[in-house]
Amino acid sequence: MNIRFYLQTFDHFLIYLAVSLVLFLIGTYIFKLFTPYSERAQIKNGNTAVALKLLGKMAGLVVVLQSAIRHSINLVDLAIWALVAIVVQIVLHLVVEYVFTRNTNLAKEVEKGNVAVGLFLGGISVLVGMIVAAAISY
Repeated sequence: MNIRFYLQTFDHFLIYLAVSLVLFLIGTYIFKLFTPYSERAQIKNGNTAVALKLLGKMAGLVVVLQSAIRHSINLVDLAIWALVAIVVQIVLHLVVEYVFTRNTNLAKEVEKGNVAVGLFLGGISVLVGMIVAAAISY
């Protein structure tokens, strides 16, 4: 074990960690902009459906970020893939909400506390994140 190598590359670790955390926060904030209710207030009031949906979106983003960290050639590459993941998650949410379930307002169902819908939407976000993560492992 070469401790010198680890000490020399520790700054890269810190930089990628910081950038990834910032990208995660940006992604979570952007997801929040597309939610018609206050997730924070809903979760504070004990709405499990909202918590599951948000957790799924965040987990889907983290799956992509970990793959991008592993496969990116630099920080710009990492940022590009993070933005791709955010856009894909948003587009998929809109497709599910307005195309596949036209007669059901999924946002209202989640806001009312429908755990099944919250889990379904959160699960879709994780699955999409896994697909995007696999696709960027070139």
